Amino acid sequence: MFNEVNGSSVLQGKRVVVTGGGRDFGQAVSVWLAREGAHVDLCARQLSSAEATCQIIRGEGGIARGYQCDMSDAQSVSDFATQLLQDNQPIDILILSAAQWLEGHLGEGDSEADIVGTVNSGITGSILLTRALLPSLRQSQGADIVAMVSVCGIPQFTESVAHPAFFAAKHAMSGFSQNLAHHLSKENIRVTGLYPPDFELNGFDEKLANPKTNSKSMGKQMLNGRSVWETLRFVITQPRSCHIKAIYFQGPTFQDVE
Repeated sequence: MFNEVNGSSVLQGKRVVVTGGGRDFGQAVSVWLAREGAHVDLCARQLSSAEATCQIIRGEGGIARGYQCDMSDAQSVSDFATQLLQDNQPIDILILSAAQWLEGHLGEGDSEADIVGTVNSGITGSILLTRALLPSLRQSQGADIVAMVSVCGIPQFTESVAHPAFFAAKHAMSGFSQNLAHHLSKENIRVTGLYPPDFELNGFDEKLANPKTNSKSMGKQMLNGRSVWETLRFVITQPRSCHIKAIYFQGPTFQDVE
């Protein structure tokens, strides 16, 4: 969202932290935020992945710093938070995007490490990181926390190949974000949960289909990752009088459109 008077983004100069910024949507949202003028601190399980995203951003003239953080490991999360808090600039936006994917049925090819990693990366790490960064978020003039929950966090939803541990983590993330939204709103911190289904990412410059020329009907095409970003951007650029606590997307899974 750009200011009509001077062309600048309302996100210009905002400090944003993105988890899972080394690939997929976490990487894309880091790039798109940087294009809006935000200063992005991002983490990935592998430092090389985080640095790869930073190189893309810096190559476009943006500002980004990359960190190694395994969101399934409490000590790694603590170390990441400590590094972030060495910068006295308040954190304005926290995007909780990291989550280890696991599919299949319980007891069929999964391991204890798979289950523990999926649950810890999907919820425990996000809780610990949010807790550690709250003092910085409270110093912002108006902070936002956005949790990428997933449709797997919606009650009664079962149409996914995701493992039960992934479902469990996403339901926990849903409860976490809803509770935070209630309590932190009193401190001028907005919390929003996004619940997208499967979606496609086709590069950082993908365009949304023109509704006037796109003949495909609803349910016949995948949600575009750009649409998820545009929705996220809408949420965090609203005036403080507007607090959107949850957004649910309707759309098919990859299996539905095969």
